Amino acid sequence: MASSSFSFYQLLAATTTILLLLEARRASSCFSAIFSFGDSLQDTGNFAYTFFNTSVANPPYGTTYFHKSTGRFCDGRVILDFIAESLGLPFVPPFLPGGDFSKGANFAFAGAVAVKSDPTSNHTLPDQIQWFQHFVNTDPLFRDPNFLANSLIVMGEIGGNDYNSGLSKGLPYDQLLQIVPPVVQSIGSAITTLIGLGAKTFVVPGNLPIGCIPAWLGQYRSDKPSDYDKNGCLVWLNNYSEYQNSHLQTELDRLKGLFPNVTIAYADYHNSGVRMFSNQAQFGITVPFTACCGGNGYPCNATGPVCSNPLNYASWEGFHPTEATYNAISDGLIRGPYAIPFLSQKC
Repeated sequence: MASSSFSFYQLLAATTTILLLLEARRASSCFSAIFSFGDSLQDTGNFAYTFFNTSVANPPYGTTYFHKSTGRFCDGRVILDFIAESLGLPFVPPFLPGGDFSKGANFAFAGAVAVKSDPTSNHTLPDQIQWFQHFVNTDPLFRDPNFLANSLIVMGEIGGNDYNSGLSKGLPYDQLLQIVPPVVQSIGSAITTLIGLGAKTFVVPGNLPIGCIPAWLGQYRSDKPSDYDKNGCLVWLNNYSEYQNSHLQTELDRLKGLFPNVTIAYADYHNSGVRMFSNQAQFGITVPFTACCGGNGYPCNATGPVCSNPLNYASWEGFHPTEATYNAISDGLIRGPYAIPFLSQKC
């Protein structure tokens, strides 16, 4: 009797050990790959590959982390890189140069818009989705029906350039608001198409706090202290970001209702960014509103001035964040307080 009881507990312990090992294995390989779409905040080399003479293909871009240009509009890593690192996956390679895409591919293209209004433009979000559809239909990776289902889709950030176009023209606020619904609809349409192809898990970023971007702070400079928040950002521009983000979350809720078996997580870039500007010292930021590269109207290239320590700057060249900012925003998404559950827990 004692021997039988001992065998039972031996078996139970062995079974428990196997289950724990399997769970650990699942946790370390949570997703098979990452596929991403978006604009220059997400691009890891597609633009630089297409326009190889552009400044972003050369130093001082990439100086902080990679110590060479990688086609990122940054001194180092972008949010997509930090997400990949948190999941134990390699950096997501740009799609257009070709290569090994067994761990994912990045279709994001700098300057891309969400709404294709110019038929001659071929790098928009709808174009990126078409590239991906062709990829799915032709690449042997997708012969495994579970490959895409087990992959993570990072949908954006996208839409920023649609808004940048209106802002650069100085459109009235009511006209800027009219840009939002078509952008959100385009994002929803892209997600729906990918779900139809078999995608099951999405991260969908909202817009950054654009009232803190040096380029817009310069263009829309105000003499009224009430136009700025406690961090020095323009209130109405940040309100515009929140307006778009609210509409985007409503669309994501609609999609969740239509596709209950699909995971769609909203990534709160806005509030995670505001947290950084509210606690700059925590993230080592000492220069929030001056561009590190170029600055004062100089171009960001090998002949332009570059700050001595980009890690202390929030803005790389006036429009795009530094790695320090991307790291701070990613920290809010991965560790909290704006954490995406499957980034911080499941994986």
